[in-house]
Amino acid sequence: MSSGCNRITVTPLEKRLEAYERFQELLARGKSTNQIVRTISRRFEVSRGAIYAWTKGASPLGNRAGRITHTEELFYVIGALLGDGSIYFWKNSYQIWLLGEREFCTKYAEKVSACTSNGKAKTYPYRGRNVWFVKFQNAELYFLMRRIRENINILTDLLIRGDHSMNSLQLIEGFFDAEGCVKVIKEKVRRTPKINLDFSNTSLTLLEFIRRELKHTLGMEGRLTSQKDTRPNRQIMYHLRIYRKDAIRKFLLNVSTIKLKPEKVKYVENWLRK
Repeated sequence: MSSGCNRITVTPLEKRLEAYERFQELLARGKSTNQIVRTISRRFEVSRGAIYAWTKGASPLGNRAGRITHTEELFYVIGALLGDGSIYFWKNSYQIWLLGEREFCTKYAEKVSACTSNGKAKTYPYRGRNVWFVKFQNAELYFLMRRIRENINILTDLLIRGDHSMNSLQLIEGFFDAEGCVKVIKEKVRRTPKINLDFSNTSLTLLEFIRRELKHTLGMEGRLTSQKDTRPNRQIMYHLRIYRKDAIRKFLLNVSTIKLKPEKVKYVENWLRK
């Protein structure tokens, strides 16, 4: 799946965030509190009470709009959303959607519940389609995902908050659960099928970023290839594949992916023992 579609609309909260950026600029320039409050209130129509609260450390997002915490689970959520997620501003709400198989959505719902202030996320069947979905509202995650989609390198600064390796592993796990596959290649000349790992996406930049994090965190090399879809108006699909047996073993030991299905476990175990 591609990196998801976003409906970009200027919202009241965005105007408030613009006001907050201006507030920080004036604060850094040493302007007095009264002067800052008057300037911001007049220009952006933000209440003086809210601006005074900012001077005491309050967030412009507020609590009702939904907040996030920078835990390891957040990086799983980001990885999953980069693969199978979408964000929308609709009916004055900041919506985060994820579609996929039931096991994936259930795992994602647990992760997103652990790093957001919205309470427990729920998984629902998508009527008429053989997929499930998770939908909830969170303004801070909405804006974070929009920024990441616009500039993937924002993730670099986020990953080094805390334990870079653990954060990176969660990011890789979330993305692989969304866009990855454990391939079992059966050939007549082989008694034991060959195994490889495959990440796929229409964004080469995103796959290059994941490739870099695999190298940094697990010390493994991935091979990038492309596959053109001949159907009209189809984008090029890029693949990041891992072939080396020692790398695959290390990946599966460190990444608790849902993509290693029970019917494939025996093939993988036999291949890794050879």
